[in-house]
Amino acid sequence: MKLRKIMAGIVATAVAATMAVAASAENAAFVMYADADWYPSLMDATGVNEDAGLTWTAGTQDISADGTYTVSISDVMGTSVDEETGDEVTDKVTAEGAVVFCVDIEGLADAVGCGISNEEEYDKNASSADKMALAKAKGIEVTDVSIKQVLDGAESEVAVDNSKVLFGDIEGNGKLRIEIYNEYGETKADAPINMADIYFNDSLSVTFTITGIDAALAGGEEPAETEKPADTEAPAETEAPTTGDSTKPNTNTGVEGIAVVAGVAVLATGAIIVAKKRK
Repeated sequence: MKLRKIMAGIVATAVAATMAVAASAENAAFVMYADADWYPSLMDATGVNEDAGLTWTAGTQDISADGTYTVSISDVMGTSVDEETGDEVTDKVTAEGAVVFCVDIEGLADAVGCGISNEEEYDKNASSADKMALAKAKGIEVTDVSIKQVLDGAESEVAVDNSKVLFGDIEGNGKLRIEIYNEYGETKADAPINMADIYFNDSLSVTFTITGIDAALAGGEEPAETEKPADTEAPAETEAPTTGDSTKPNTNTGVEGIAVVAGVAVLATGAIIVAKKRK
C-alpha cells in the first residue's frame, strides 16, 4: 500500500483545526525533536504540526525550582493518503536518528540571570560552551541526563555522555536549552549520544537534574539567622498529657509536571498532498 503524507495548513482556507492545549507554565520544559529526515518534526509543546499532518502528546514540566524532572513526547501520529483508494490513514510514526534533540525551558535563562536579558554579561555571539559557562557562573548545573525510548512496547535506554551535554541560553531567546544533539550546533562535532541508537514509535523521554535555580531566584541570599533572646529562662516542667500527642504529617511539596493534552480536528478540504518516502 502506497501512502502519501498530507501537508495541511498551507492554504489557510483549506484547513480548520481545533487544538486542546494545557495551560502554559512560566518555565515550561518540553522535548524538541526531529528525526534524521525531519519526519516527525516536533519542535514545540503544542502537540500539533499541521504542515506535516502530525499530532503527539507533549509531556511537559514546570521547572521553577531545583529538582529531577522528566519530559517526553509520545503517541506521535501521522496522517497519510492511500494512493490507490484515496482514503486518509492515520498511523503511528516511527522515528529514527535525530537532527535536533533538545530540551527547552521557557524563560528560565532570563529568570536566573544567564539569559539574553542580562545585557552586561550575555554575549549573543559567544559559543554555546561560553554560554554554558555563564549559566554555571550563576550557579546552574544540569546533571544526570538520561534518555529512554519505547518501540512497540519495549523500553530501552540511550547511552548519554553527560560531559558533552551543553546547556544555557544557547539560542539567545531567554530559554534555557539542554542541547543533547543539534545538527546546526556545537554538539554535532562532539555528540553526547549515538544518533543511530534512537529508534522509537511509542515514546521518547529525557530525565535530568537541575540545581542552582533556588539560589538564583532568591538572589543568592542565605536565610537570616534568628538570634535567641538575651534572657531566656528554661521553661518550667509540665506533666505529660493524659491523652496521646497528635503529630501532623510532614508534607513534602515539589513541582508537579503539567500534562499537555493535544487534540486536533482537521478538515482536509483542498489540502496539498506531497509524496514523502521514509527509510
